[in-house]
Amino acid sequence: MSISLITSTLGRRDVLDRLLTSLERQSVRDFEIVVVDQNPEGFLSEVLAAHAGKINIKHIRSPKGVSRGRNAGLKVASGDIIGFPDDDCWHRPEGLADVVSLFAQHPDHGMILGRTVDQHGNNSVVPSLDVDCDINRSNVIDAANTNTIFVRREAADLIGSFDENLGPGSSSMFQGAEDRDYVARALAVGIRVRFAHDLTIFHEQVDTSSETNHLARIRKYSMGDGAFYRKHHYGLTRIALMTAKTIGGIPLRLLRGQAPELMFKFTYCMSLISGYLHWVGEL
Repeated sequence: MSISLITSTLGRRDVLDRLLTSLERQSVRDFEIVVVDQNPEGFLSEVLAAHAGKINIKHIRSPKGVSRGRNAGLKVASGDIIGFPDDDCWHRPEGLADVVSLFAQHPDHGMILGRTVDQHGNNSVVPSLDVDCDINRSNVIDAANTNTIFVRREAADLIGSFDENLGPGSSSMFQGAEDRDYVARALAVGIRVRFAHDLTIFHEQVDTSSETNHLARIRKYSMGDGAFYRKHHYGLTRIALMTAKTIGGIPLRLLRGQAPELMFKFTYCMSLISGYLHWVGEL
C-alpha cells in the first residue's frame, strides 16, 4: 500500500526540514509527501531543494489555512493511505511501515489513529487513550489528533473535504477541532475507526512558558472545540459538567498555589461555551 502525506506549512523552514529528514529515514519507500506551501514565493526553495530526489515531494500552493491546505493536497494525493502530519511533527524510521501493517491487520477499518509523543515518549499536544480500541462518539474527543490520522483513499472520498471554517488559519473564530470534526464525520458515514496506542509520531510539548501566549492559544483552539460540540449535536451537558468541575476545584487549586493552571482551565471552559454559542453552520 502506498502512502500520501499532506502537510500545510507556513513560516517554518526548520521544522519542515526536520520532518522531511525523518521521512528520508523511513524503512518503506512507497510514499509521497504533498507540501502545501502557504508562504511567500521562494520561501521554501532551499529546504525543498535539499531533499529533492531523496523522497517523492509534490510541491503545491494554496491560500492560508490548515484545512484549505489539506483540501488542496487531497486533490493531488495519489496514495492508497493518506495522512496529515503538521509541519512540526516528525516520524520514527519504522513509522510508515507500522501504518501499512496496521491497515493490513484491520482490513475492515477505514481509518487508524495513533498518538503524538515527545522525544522522551511522553504524550504530547493532546490527551490520548490508554489502550487499543475502536473509536466512537464518546471517545473521539480524546483520540483525534491530525498528526496521527491515517485514512484509506476510498474512506477519504466518502468523508469529503476538511471543514474550512475550522482549524488554524481559517477565516473564522474557530481555530481548532478540524481533526475531531474529520474523524467524527468518518464515523457518521459508517467508517470504522481504530485507535492504535503503539502508533506514535513525534511532536514537541506545547510551550507554556509564556502565560499570555498560552492563554491566547487556549482561546483559539477551544472556540473550535465548542463549535465541534454544537456541530455534532453533543449538547451542553458535557460542557456544563466540565465547567462545573473547574469552578468546583477553584478553592483547592488556590490552596495548592495552582492559580495559573486554574486560569488556563477556566479560560478553556469559557471559550468552549463561546464557541458553542457562536457556531451557526450545519446545525
